[in-house]
Amino acid sequence: IVSLIEEKSRLKNLIKEQKSKLKEKEKFLKEKEERELRAEDLKLMRSLFTGNGFVNFISTVRLQEVVNYANSRFMKLTRGKMKLELNDDNSFSVIDFLNDGKTRSIKSLSGGQTFQASLSLALALASIVQQQNKSNQNFFFLDEGFGTQDEESLRLVFDTIKSLRKENRIVGLISHVNQLKEEVNTYLDVVHDQNTGSYIVKSWE
Repeated sequence: IVSLIEEKSRLKNLIKEQKSKLKEKEKFLKEKEERELRAEDLKLMRSLFTGNGFVNFISTVRLQEVVNYANSRFMKLTRGKMKLELNDDNSFSVIDFLNDGKTRSIKSLSGGQTFQASLSLALALASIVQQQNKSNQNFFFLDEGFGTQDEESLRLVFDTIKSLRKENRIVGLISHVNQLKEEVNTYLDVVHDQNTGSYIVKSWE
């Protein structure tokens, strides 16, 4: 019995000692984590104040904000098939959900899809600027360059433009594509005449 009591006492002391060591280890790990976080912060601060680091950091933060805004529209336009992604060098990629969510270059998009991505980014930037300036002017001009796109891409572009009519937004398009006149109600047509020079035809007259 005496032996059992002594063994029990020894085990209690051992458990107490192990608990004490465990607390010391937890304290050490916490301090280690805090120092690692501080080291990361110092590394970030060093990079920010080296060269154009701070400007690049702010640019990345702002650009990511634009991408987040743009994706709410871009994913809707692509019916959830694609999503824009900002790379470390502030270039853009596309996450293709029809291809198991793999990332591919934005240059691989079709003409119509490229327009949708560009329009989404432009509208996102316009919305952010409008919010910051507390402005109610909800319009901008878009110089599209549709002339090199095929018929399928043009149809996608026209459908995208039509979707803007549902929003309280005015978009001015500068285009050389004659089919666009069939898709919009109000336009100015610049007609070139070799004899008299260029003149403007108003759609509402």
